[in-house]
Amino acid sequence: MIHTMGLAFKLHFRGGLLKQLVRTLQTAKTYPVNSAASKLKHIHFTELVPFEAGLKLQEYYVSKYLELKRLTSKNPSQNLHEDNSKTGESLVTDTTHNKITPLILSFQFEPTYTGGKRIKRSITPEEISSYENFIPEVQKGNKKPKFVQVERGGQVTFHGPGQMVAYIILDLKGFHNFPARCLVSAIETATINTLKNVPKNANQTPLGLKAITTNDTGVWVNEKQKIASLGINVRRSITSHGLCINVNPDLSYMDRFTMCGLPDSEATSIWEKVPDATCTVDQLAVTFVDEIAKLLGVKEIERISMDEIQL
Repeated sequence: MIHTMGLAFKLHFRGGLLKQLVRTLQTAKTYPVNSAASKLKHIHFTELVPFEAGLKLQEYYVSKYLELKRLTSKNPSQNLHEDNSKTGESLVTDTTHNKITPLILSFQFEPTYTGGKRIKRSITPEEISSYENFIPEVQKGNKKPKFVQVERGGQVTFHGPGQMVAYIILDLKGFHNFPARCLVSAIETATINTLKNVPKNANQTPLGLKAITTNDTGVWVNEKQKIASLGINVRRSITSHGLCINVNPDLSYMDRFTMCGLPDSEATSIWEKVPDATCTVDQLAVTFVDEIAKLLGVKEIERISMDEIQL
């Protein structure tokens, strides 16, 4: 049990802690400007997680980062180092240098519709009810969907079984000339590279699925079919939220409604476009983190696998 800032997280480890070096095989879009930003930490949850639990975990880390920035801005020379080994603090900050280590949380969520800022004031109770009472065509045994309002850009998106969701939490100022629009571009590029390079099946052959960006947000396999949704939030240069990639979800969750405000588009997935693919959400998470690390100019990744969060 980890107790921090009045919040208790019960973290069940599986697979232990793994460090790996990532070779930079392509030109990075930026590079770290301090030692803390030169290492990326990836926490991946291997079982289905309630969306609200993942959101609360993200907010905990974002709040911690914002508090560190506030303290160091008041007194940049203050040494905030302390023994955090029992509280889990060392997972997310380089307290020796009072800097923020980039963190990616990756999940597979229970069925949830999320509303972005653009529909926060316009969505009606009737619309929310239609989302929460939807019965999917294939995964009929799933829990009923929930609707949750979140503080990211965009409109309505779906998160559920068969999707890889990644929350990217970092300090944009920890990287050279890297505003929010550059992070969005890096996420899109990393997603395209992930769909190309993730192992297709057990023989480790690359999937080779071609994807593109369009005038609309996200990543697409053609002008009409969307395979990944994207939305970020930024507070005092600290980012949150990120993207979700459709691996093998029940697509009826998305195709029965207008997702992301795009009535003429439809959702697709890896398994739909490449029927003999057997790649998993876990493999997508690892490959995506590898690809975004290359674009950030980060050469070291520290990985932690967990089963569940209990708040």
